[in-house]
Amino acid sequence: MIKQATIKNSFLVEGKGLHTGKGSKLIFYPAPVNTGIVFVKEDVEIPALYNFVCDTNRRVILENKGKKISTVEHLLSALYSLGISNLYIHVIGEEIPILDGSAQQWIKLFMDSGINLQDAIREEFALKNPLFVKEKRRVLFLFPSERFEVLGVISFPNSYVKWQRYFLKGLEEYYTEIAPARTFGFHYEVEELIKRGLIGGADLNNALLIGEDGYINEARFSDEPVRHKILDIIGDFSLLGKFIRIKIISIGSGHSLHIKALEILDKMAEGGKEG
Repeated sequence: MIKQATIKNSFLVEGKGLHTGKGSKLIFYPAPVNTGIVFVKEDVEIPALYNFVCDTNRRVILENKGKKISTVEHLLSALYSLGISNLYIHVIGEEIPILDGSAQQWIKLFMDSGINLQDAIREEFALKNPLFVKEKRRVLFLFPSERFEVLGVISFPNSYVKWQRYFLKGLEEYYTEIAPARTFGFHYEVEELIKRGLIGGADLNNALLIGEDGYINEARFSDEPVRHKILDIIGDFSLLGKFIRIKIISIGSGHSLHIKALEILDKMAEGGKEG
């Protein structure tokens, strides 16, 4: 059994958003047991749960009562890896700061704040039977496990990243093997994304840019893109609001497929048959 946890001390973070390029402020506050992760914008609470997701186009956007918070996945990934399950996050702005494009700085901020174990047990979900979820050519295989583990596979056949795979065997490896991996993009899509009002805050300090023959800026890992994909998967699956005992095999999956899988898992939990 895993205990619930929150932070020991409040703190402030400021920075620009990856897509909007606009500045925002986040103030983190400890929260009592059974609160969950809750964003607060203009006095409206927006729980970090999959049924508050309103958009999955290249990032995850949460919404409640017309108030939206964009690009939550990196922050949520860091929180899940640290076991922080109760937290109030007051947001001034539209988008979560991108920081260095990974979860590494988030981890340090929470570690510096301190983590407080609480006198309550965290709700868990244990998958008992394999599950297959598909969306076009994107695939998720979910298997029972005593741990939270992820095998990620990505393939971009006509690019430098023809295919990559990485297996995260447990969250204890997250800090060194997954947290430093930054968001990534391809040089040929930059102009189009800018036209669509995306990546307005991206630069070579917070994103890995992939050219025709290699990485344009220095990579932190030779397989940094697939490691970042796993970072995103963890952030998305945290939106179930429980600790999940599961083995995930992702083949090119994205945010929308992850949310689809969470809907199925939640129905299993509600029906009292965990998998």
